Amino acid sequence: MLAVSNVTVHHPLITALDLQEANRQHRTDSRANIVHGLSVLEICLIIAMKHLNDVYEGEPFNFQMVYNEFQKFIQRKAHSMYNFEKPVVMKAFEHLIQLELVKPIERPSVRAQREYLLMNLLLDNNQIMDALQAYPNCPTDVKQWAASSLSWL
Repeated sequence: MLAVSNVTVHHPLITALDLQEANRQHRTDSRANIVHGLSVLEICLIIAMKHLNDVYEGEPFNFQMVYNEFQKFIQRKAHSMYNFEKPVVMKAFEHLIQLELVKPIERPSVRAQREYLLMNLLLDNNQIMDALQAYPNCPTDVKQWAASSLSWL
C-alpha cells in the first residue's frame, strides 16, 4: 500500500526503491524505537535477558537471574563504570517492565518477592541487535556482549 501511494502522473510505475522504502517503513518497530531512549544499564539488562533466553530456550526468568548474568559481564570485563548497586539495577529492571519490554507471566501476588517474579522478554534477538546498531554511543564492549552467543559463564 505504501509503495502504491507513491504512484503519480510524473512517477507512474512502482520501482524497487519504492518497495524497499515501503518495507523499511513497515518494519519500523515501536519497541525497538523505545530501546534507543534507554540507559546503558537498561540496555545491559536487556542483553542479559537475551542471553538467558538463548541459554534457557525462551523459558521465563526472574530479576535475580538477570542480575547474576549482568554481574558475570561486569566481572568478566572488570568495568567499574557498569557496577551499580542492586537497588539501582532493580529500578532499571522495573522501568523496563513499565515500558512493556518485559512482562510478568503471572499477576504479582502480595507475598511474592519482586526479585523472583517470573518474566518474559518481549523483544526478539533481531529487534535487540537492530536497536543496538542504531543506539547512539553504545559502548563497544556492550555491543560485543550482545553479539556473543555465549553467556558470560
